[in-house]
Amino acid sequence: MTKIIALLPGLDVGVLVGFLSGLLGIGGGVLMVPALLYLWKHDMQTAVGTSLAAMIPTALAGSVRHSAYGNVDWQAAVVLAAGAVGGAYLLGAPLAEHVPSELLKRIFGVVIVIFGLHMAGAGEWLVRLWR
Repeated sequence: MTKIIALLPGLDVGVLVGFLSGLLGIGGGVLMVPALLYLWKHDMQTAVGTSLAAMIPTALAGSVRHSAYGNVDWQAAVVLAAGAVGGAYLLGAPLAEHVPSELLKRIFGVVIVIFGLHMAGAGEWLVRLWR
């Protein structure tokens, strides 16, 4: 019973991630990785791997439901999936095994901030800043 109670925050995080994934299409990594890092004290590599595994059924459920509404471009999905599978299996996961966890956390944070600023409308500012 104690183990079940200890898992309840995970259910809350899972519901939140599933809701936002279905609503906004954000991958579980954006929310699950920080939760796994700070609530469960996982290292970055374990947080990423666990998040990816947990997102398989989430992505499937969301895709099926969005497809029923006509909101999936299957041709684009297949092309993106082929590239993503190759990139994750051949490049991302093997590289993550050799990069220190703290550096991966920093890279993750920077990527999230950059995309967040872009989505919030600061994309042009970021491009000018880069040039």
